[in-house]
Amino acid sequence: MVAEDDGSIPGMRRWRGRSPADRVAGRREQLIEACTELMGTVGAAETSMRGVCRQAGLTERYFYESFPNLDALLTTVLDTVVLGARDRLLDALPSAPIERDAMFRHLVGIFTDYLVEDRRRGRIMFVESQATPVLMPRANELIGLFTAPIALTIGAGDYSQSAPDEYDNALNASAIFGALAYLYRPWLDGEIPVSRARFDEHAATVLEQIARARSSVITEA
Repeated sequence: MVAEDDGSIPGMRRWRGRSPADRVAGRREQLIEACTELMGTVGAAETSMRGVCRQAGLTERYFYESFPNLDALLTTVLDTVVLGARDRLLDALPSAPIERDAMFRHLVGIFTDYLVEDRRRGRIMFVESQATPVLMPRANELIGLFTAPIALTIGAGDYSQSAPDEYDNALNASAIFGALAYLYRPWLDGEIPVSRARFDEHAATVLEQIARARSSVITEA
């Protein structure tokens, strides 16, 4: 017999050694992966609940087992991609060089690794996040979360000018996110066919220039 009583979810049984909770979690991951594939290929606007279920190989009743609607799943995928990037950068900070320019290059390399590992991430993060009204509010929140380690980096070290204030850091971090979007998208799509080494160096140089921007030193008459 492959099914037996399992008290974790009333009315459900173990099946082939997997608890009901494990099976629910597994189907949820299937749906997230299917939605990631569709968002990263055809785009969020062309992604439907039925399409996700077909891609996942699941019936529609299993969709509602994990998500109340398609918007919730789209947002979950966006969260997974953006917060995954943030966590990768935060994990890299303790081992990053102390010197500012070297730190930028270290973090750029880590971020490039993250996007190259799964090229769908770049489209979801930089294109699809702004492509539909459903995702834009959450995307704007996530920009702040993603740029947290970048803002920390900007605020660290010492340039031969005044230290940035919190608004310098916030403005520069947002500018960096925009710069990253317009740097990575065409490079990942092959529109700018330069080597990985050259791309990383160029991106790091751009970040350095943005990090030097200061408006806090301006005194109003």
